[in-house]
Amino acid sequence: MPMALRRILLPRFVRRPIRRFARRPFGRLVGHFLARMVRGGQDSESTEFEFGAGFLLGILAAPGSFYCFLLFDKYSSFLNWMRGTLRQDVYVTSLPDKYLLISLAMAVTGIVTVLKWDKLLPDSQDYLNLAPLPIRPRNVLLANAAALLIAILVVAVDVSAVPSVLFPAFVMASVHARPAAFAQFIGAHAACVFLASLFTICTVFALLGTLSAILPREAFRACSSWVRGVLLVALLTLLPAGFTGATLVRGLERHPDSMLRFLPPIWFVGLYQDWQHRATPLLAHLGRNALTAAAVAFGLMVVTYALSYRRRFAGVLEGGRRPSEQRLIALVLAVLDLFSERASGFPRACHRFAVRALLRNEAHRLFIAVSIGLGWLLAVQEVSSTIPAVWDKSGLPAVAMLDAPLAAAYLLILGLRVAFELPAGVPANWVFRTIVDGRENETLPVARRVLFSFLIPFVVLPDLVLSWWAWGPVTAGIHLLCLLALSLCLIEVQFAGYRKVPLTCPMPGFRDNLLMLCLVQFLGFELFTRGGAAMERWMIDMPWRLVLVPAAMWGAWYWNRQRIVEAREAGELEEGVTFENTPVRAVERLNLSDGM
Repeated sequence: MPMALRRILLPRFVRRPIRRFARRPFGRLVGHFLARMVRGGQDSESTEFEFGAGFLLGILAAPGSFYCFLLFDKYSSFLNWMRGTLRQDVYVTSLPDKYLLISLAMAVTGIVTVLKWDKLLPDSQDYLNLAPLPIRPRNVLLANAAALLIAILVVAVDVSAVPSVLFPAFVMASVHARPAAFAQFIGAHAACVFLASLFTICTVFALLGTLSAILPREAFRACSSWVRGVLLVALLTLLPAGFTGATLVRGLERHPDSMLRFLPPIWFVGLYQDWQHRATPLLAHLGRNALTAAAVAFGLMVVTYALSYRRRFAGVLEGGRRPSEQRLIALVLAVLDLFSERASGFPRACHRFAVRALLRNEAHRLFIAVSIGLGWLLAVQEVSSTIPAVWDKSGLPAVAMLDAPLAAAYLLILGLRVAFELPAGVPANWVFRTIVDGRENETLPVARRVLFSFLIPFVVLPDLVLSWWAWGPVTAGIHLLCLLALSLCLIEVQFAGYRKVPLTCPMPGFRDNLLMLCLVQFLGFELFTRGGAAMERWMIDMPWRLVLVPAAMWGAWYWNRQRIVEAREAGELEEGVTFENTPVRAVERLNLSDGM
């Protein structure tokens, strides 16, 4: 944090006690655990992102703050005067925005907790550094608990602080409210968003802590990444669901006994409205559930944290099976290794290395779990809107049924493409530098094989079973061939110019065109899913058109091959394998004098 900002936020009478506390042994322990939570990996080239505390807090506060500025059009007094809506109860009309801000705060804090959960418990480095010292284990537990409590409070306050001022300011500006009403609005918003963030953090930690305390170590290590992936997908669904707050509340009022009453954001919206004296009896009742749920989640977190911490700290150096020897991981590896049986030499060895590194590392498993979970979440959402009408009025398969597996395939391929850029261990890539011929690019076929190793069991086979049940073998066969062909084309596009051994190159730096890349990927997703589904319907209508697919793919392959040959002859093509990311130039030279 910059010194000027620190002096503004922390006056001198606050900084002095903090400085004295930090110099004491217990304060140093708390500072060590706080730094460990913010810190990524153990080295500078770790697989995890290295974000400082200031940057991380800024990222957490940005979504809610940015959304508040988008509300200027809705609550502008001048624009409302032009619309003829001068007299309106802003406490009621702002309910959808309250729901969205609460959902956004819960999603952001929950995602950070899931991603940083493994940093909240001790590892072997902590054991080696702290166990030999004359420090009581109780003090270590209390220091880590204090650091955890500080981190929770800082994250919850950071997420709610700026929107707590901006949101009431935009809402109350249209009614020219008195300062007392404005202050009450700020207090209600800050308290509700803070409690919602606290509830999310405590719930996530209580769930993972319970699994860590109950399950055997090997079972927990095997399923931890997948449980965290499911939690990430569930938290990500809060973001689009936040825009449906008014619809959910109206549906709950019509059907009080529906499952909507178990949605936590509705509890805190009810508490928000109750504190502003605008709640219906049902929302007021659910608002009281919010206070109870927050207290219960905090209590469970304390209990499970103490149990899991004691178990992890006591058994951190105990011998256990390696991840590749665990039964669940061993079964998955046996299935994925089938795709390298017909290969030999470097392709087979590199495939086995990439698969094992992806499943062994926590960050890579999270990428795969989130990609698969989010892809199938979108697929199920599409399919649920068509079942039982799997055929449309024209007698062709419903577009949503064709669209669903394409969404799952796109997100899985994109997730693996990003995971390939996260190194598993950069200092160990000297092995590949030694044995790999730097003049030949043997890595692209390996990357393609690894992608199909995950794509077929997690996307293609479930889709084949579903399409066979819905349409029969003929239509399912055409659909399967189209899915494989489109997936192969997408892989070739995503890996165009790929010249790296997967997971062995340092992480690329931040690029100036990151927003443009995200936009291109979004447009590619729409084109791949919508355009691919339309093409499948066109082929299912007349199955003889399926022969055009290999012809088109062969034409594209031949054109790309000719392009590569011409670029190689002109000396414009970089060949071989690279183990370093070329920095992106800030200024490109025109080289106008080269031809003179």
